Amino acid sequence: MTDLSKIDLKSLSEQELQNLINQSKKQIKKLKTKKQDALNSKDADVAAVADAVRQLAKTKKVTPALALSAVAKNMRVAMTPQRKPRATADVKYRHPQDPSKTWKGFGKRPLWLVEELNRGKKIEDFRVG
Repeated sequence: MTDLSKIDLKSLSEQELQNLINQSKKQIKKLKTKKQDALNSKDADVAAVADAVRQLAKTKKVTPALALSAVAKNMRVAMTPQRKPRATADVKYRHPQDPSKTWKGFGKRPLWLVEELNRGKKIEDFRVG
């Protein structure tokens, strides 16, 4: 391992510093790849865990994905990144004849509203109080 404290960063040009940064990023990427390669599907320990999850799924009569999800939850490990919950919104538009047809005003307009607007009605006609 190189003793980085011996490198005099003040004497390096901007281009030399940028090259050093780029080389460092490449080396970090290689090290991360090496870690991932060390733990792959051919690893005996990984295969043993996979077999255990398959056996659990078979015993409980569920899919392996569901069994793996339960294992991860038990370990308090998220399988996917947690998403921020979507904020709730009140209904902004409602069909006058069919109150079950509503729209909160986000995303594409619903077909019932588009049809009514094409018939010549104004969007304000459907606005909720």
